[in-house]
Amino acid sequence: MAIDNGPDPDAARRDAVLRERGLHEAADAELDAIAAEVAQQAAAIAGIPYRPSAMVNWRTSQRQFFAGLHVATGGLGGATADDIPRHMDLEDGWCPRVVRRRLALPLDDVRDSSRWAGNPVTNALGIRAYLGAPVFDPDDPTLVLGSVCVVDTVERPWGREGLTLIKDVSVKITAYVNRR
Repeated sequence: MAIDNGPDPDAARRDAVLRERGLHEAADAELDAIAAEVAQQAAAIAGIPYRPSAMVNWRTSQRQFFAGLHVATGGLGGATADDIPRHMDLEDGWCPRVVRRRLALPLDDVRDSSRWAGNPVTNALGIRAYLGAPVFDPDDPTLVLGSVCVVDTVERPWGREGLTLIKDVSVKITAYVNRR
């Protein structure tokens, strides 16, 4: 069941900015490193001995694109980094909702809500916890370019510390976009 996140009035403007900055469809080693770093920091906050998965996700008019990707040690629902495509449908996952809301979204257990429980990503990859924040255009703070998120296959109370972490990483990614 795909989640209806509604129309995207910023799609054309977002695509133009992502293309202009060379971020539209290219995997990015620096964003991969940021994804790995946020996964490590989230693991420290959660007190777990492994790094969960993390993504830097641009929402284009056609699909989501993971410009930065770190897949958990041991895989994500049995999938390894080689198995995870960098593209995903616009309505799958939780990042489109973060972009639309323009607010961080902590989901300690995605199955707690019927709205999220049937999400294809929940079922296909076994994701149980999500923590995401919007990434804004440094030149236009009203435009969300995408999101940064951490996901885990175990329910995870992210708490205030997790929310602070993901928001801080969002600011770091905005600064990176500004240098492009």
